[in-house]
Amino acid sequence: MTDGDGARARLTRVLVVGDVHGQFERLARWSEAVRHARGPLDAILAVGDVEPNRDEIDAAGVHGPAKYRALGDFPEVARRKLDLGAPLYFIGGNHEPWPALDAEGPGWWSGGEAYFLGRAGVAEVAGLRVAFLSGIYAPRVTDVPGAPRETIKDRNYYTRQELEQVAAAARRQGPVDLLLTHDWPSGIADPDLGEHVGRPELRDLCERVRPGWYFCGHMHRPNRASIGPSRVVCLGHIRSGPAALALLERESGGRTVLVEDPARRSPGSQALAGDSR
Repeated sequence: MTDGDGARARLTRVLVVGDVHGQFERLARWSEAVRHARGPLDAILAVGDVEPNRDEIDAAGVHGPAKYRALGDFPEVARRKLDLGAPLYFIGGNHEPWPALDAEGPGWWSGGEAYFLGRAGVAEVAGLRVAFLSGIYAPRVTDVPGAPRETIKDRNYYTRQELEQVAAAARRQGPVDLLLTHDWPSGIADPDLGEHVGRPELRDLCERVRPGWYFCGHMHRPNRASIGPSRVVCLGHIRSGPAALALLERESGGRTVLVEDPARRSPGSQALAGDSR
């Protein structure tokens, strides 16, 4: 093994992906392309709207019109017929089988092929300290102390208590490497998206937690920004390919870097990028 190979072997690689929306076959192919280009992955992190529906009952619990409650490819993952290339750790967005997720709570989902991080908190993934908050904002839940999430629609929303839970866990556990939310923080959107895009309480959370990296999805378009020392990376829909992918490599000395276009050296990446299935 050469010195260069040895240096690469010591890297920790975590692929962060945008909204999957049940398209796990596409995620598996992009994961394969990244691994071909960069090497093995230690974990895959997803920023919500994953839709890991195990069956039609799960799919029926996703809020929205019937056309948005498709079963998707996750049963193939659960049956181990579709290899993602690394364990998947995910938070929830506003298109999830929330009745099932809430019933089972944080932990391994469907036989150990994916791990639901939960509603709010801090967890260690592949040696990285990851703070996370599931869901999006709604005044009737987020702004009302103790508001019950009685309907399927209400389960899509985070609470003020959960925001505080993330901040408190980060204070207890020490420096945070990554923050994951589904929605964007405020103050980072381009003018063409409008001033309404992004949430001030998420920006405040970032300023309090001060992660090295902050990843989000929801808007299905990429964006980059900074909030103080935190570098913010907004990811696209999985069908957009490279715009939905971010690869973090952590060196043995602790430095974590973002790899631009992590599948660029894969011979199949051009074909994947043009695949609109």
